[in-house]
Amino acid sequence: MAKVLAVYGVGKAGLGQALGSVFGKQGYSIALLERDQDHLKQVQAALAAEGVTATAIPVDLSDFDSINKSVDAISKLGDLDTVVFNATVRRKGRPSTFTGDEIMQDLQVNVGSAVQIANATIPLLKQTKGAILFTNSVVAEKPGTTDASQSMGKAAVHNFALSLNKDLAKDGVFSGLVNIWTYIREGNDGKQNPDTIAQAFYDQATQRKEPELIYGKR
Repeated sequence: MAKVLAVYGVGKAGLGQALGSVFGKQGYSIALLERDQDHLKQVQAALAAEGVTATAIPVDLSDFDSINKSVDAISKLGDLDTVVFNATVRRKGRPSTFTGDEIMQDLQVNVGSAVQIANATIPLLKQTKGAILFTNSVVAEKPGTTDASQSMGKAAVHNFALSLNKDLAKDGVFSGLVNIWTYIREGNDGKQNPDTIAQAFYDQATQRKEPELIYGKR
């Protein structure tokens, strides 16, 4: 069966599609997962034009039952080799104005769904000695006044990914993160290009030198 890459949170910055392209050209079948079904179909068609096999799987990351069902769908595509958690909720506003309910709502996706995806996919990854990677950001270490909610989530996922890697080492499963210290810009050359960033994810999943890869830091 084909190796499968599952991308949770395809997003519109271009990284999700680039991940599908980079892994797909290495023979992977791609599972594209997010809530926006129209966007999933667009990315699926773009990858098909490159000769990459991709399947669109709708999922609501705020609903853990939906996540579990999505993993069942992934398991039917082939051997799950790599999972990328690329989702994030960005709430505008200053930290002094947020309520506890608002932050907990964001953390449901930014942290809770990351943990649930790991929990649901690890049994499959143990069978393939696969990898689970988390997209991280400079805001985990250097939060500002306009990204407080996102930075809280990124900091939590950073710690979860590293502790998970220690936990899974005995099983041959790799947990890591790509900590992006630059913008993602389609059409740009150099470090901001989504394809270049996606290649860093592929290298992280296959080479497994260190659990944290800091990308684009000057």
